[in-house]
Amino acid sequence: MKRLYVVLVSLIMVSACFLLTYRTLAKNTGTKENLVSPNLVISQFQTAGGNSNDEFIELHNTSSNSVDLNGYRVVYRSSSGTNDVNFAAWTTSTIVPPGGYYLITSTGYDGTTPGNFTYNPGTCACALSGSSGGLAIRFGDLNSGVIIDSVGYGSATNAFVETAVTNAPSANAGQNRIGNGCQDTDNNAGDFSTLTPAAPKNSATSPNTCGGSSSTLLANGSANPATVAPNASTLLTVSVFAATDPPSTGISVTGNLTNIGGAASQQFYDDGTNGDAAAGDNVYSYLATISGNTAGGPTSVSATVTDAQARSVNVTINLAIDAPLPGENPLLFGNPSNATSNIANENNYLMTKAQYTLSYNRSKATSNWVAWRLDSSWFGSAPRQNDFRPDPALPANWYHVTDTDYSGSGYTRGHMCSSGERTRSIPDNSATFLMTNMIPQIADNNSGSWNDFENYLRQLANEGKEIYTFSGGAGNIGTIAGGKIVVPAVTWKVVLILENGNDDLQRVNKSTRTIAIIVPNQEPLNSAAKWREFRTSVDAVEYLTGYDFFSKIPKITQELIERRRDYQ
Repeated sequence: MKRLYVVLVSLIMVSACFLLTYRTLAKNTGTKENLVSPNLVISQFQTAGGNSNDEFIELHNTSSNSVDLNGYRVVYRSSSGTNDVNFAAWTTSTIVPPGGYYLITSTGYDGTTPGNFTYNPGTCACALSGSSGGLAIRFGDLNSGVIIDSVGYGSATNAFVETAVTNAPSANAGQNRIGNGCQDTDNNAGDFSTLTPAAPKNSATSPNTCGGSSSTLLANGSANPATVAPNASTLLTVSVFAATDPPSTGISVTGNLTNIGGAASQQFYDDGTNGDAAAGDNVYSYLATISGNTAGGPTSVSATVTDAQARSVNVTINLAIDAPLPGENPLLFGNPSNATSNIANENNYLMTKAQYTLSYNRSKATSNWVAWRLDSSWFGSAPRQNDFRPDPALPANWYHVTDTDYSGSGYTRGHMCSSGERTRSIPDNSATFLMTNMIPQIADNNSGSWNDFENYLRQLANEGKEIYTFSGGAGNIGTIAGGKIVVPAVTWKVVLILENGNDDLQRVNKSTRTIAIIVPNQEPLNSAAKWREFRTSVDAVEYLTGYDFFSKIPKITQELIERRRDYQ
């Protein structure tokens, strides 16, 4: 039953990955349909010119205020596509003046008007279909940021169509927004006409301010980070696009933080306090701390934006709590070092993730131990990501080990929770490449008996077993990375094995199988040695490390299963 439950929860979590930073956009009446852009529009585009990648997308600032493209992106979807393809994204300040134009071109573009931003369809897989598709300006993330403007063309049926599609332009022609880029009735068929030949405009073109106004209040919410552990903090922000007809005054943002252990009516701030970066920029913020008992998995914070003109808009900020899912707690049988999430406990600092839990040692720049649960539900088709990187969940003022810290050291980046045990999804596999999951291992250890034992445990999981594992290193035979990272003298692993089922703590008895190994982490070591050559007892690993494994198991049973050396 547990396996079925975990599979169902996993499907929910994978789906949540696509919604992780979902942002809600609405009128004061509630929906996105037929919503005129407040500032930026797609004013012209060409899907094919002298060659298949001779493409451009022209943007126009229709408002009387400058627009900073920082945080915006331009995306494409195929005719019936449901996922964004990124053409351009801005992460630094890029100002488009009132009435100004901005030109995005492909590297294959051969026109005489220079582009302000160039993308390469040969490397980003972003090539426009000549017959049908859709383009959108988003504020925020792929697939989830607020759609500021969109256009569907040809036979497109995707979500980017506003009322009805415009034509697909012929070769060297452009679909051009009527009124020199100003007409915006949210009907693509009526707002665009074919311009032959295309005549793109860029930032050097004379501005054309449309002088329009908007009676709509818009808002966009986000969390940074969007994946956060219990007891850690995330900055919740709501970016407000004020209405102009009549102008919004007295804007207020209130959030419901009960899902993360906060207040049901929490004010957000635009005054430079409570995590707000800049006062008066219409970005309302609140630095929230996730309650320590918040369950792992997807959750959300709702917020309401109001103005003194009685307009309102609801925003949903989705985030993921990086903690074990129900039924997946690797510390079910006990916390062997009594690690805590108190930052002052810097050499026994508890870090929970959906894929594993660990105790981090700041003085060693490695984990003391990593713990995880395994059954066949964790296996899938996700490829090995190899995206070794610092762990952003470490306290900001601690040293964050990097991938290059191991370069030239003579030691491999040794996974504790192995990549092969987390292939259910790409995020699961990627999580195993955080550097807090690594310790320095000699190659003959990592790719020899260590890997041999990992393969054996995966085989057991595929045979219907569930496996609780603790893994780490012990001793000190030197350092790497300029003295920052301690190299352990040995690596060790402690395993408890059950048939897949429920009530695991209650099912442990004197016959429950445990396996423990201690493997030398210095030469000479026979790379062909099998894991069984390094078997020992759980008691021996406890003596080596000073930890108390399986402390929640009744003492008599615990003593029996820990003193045995496995012989299977």
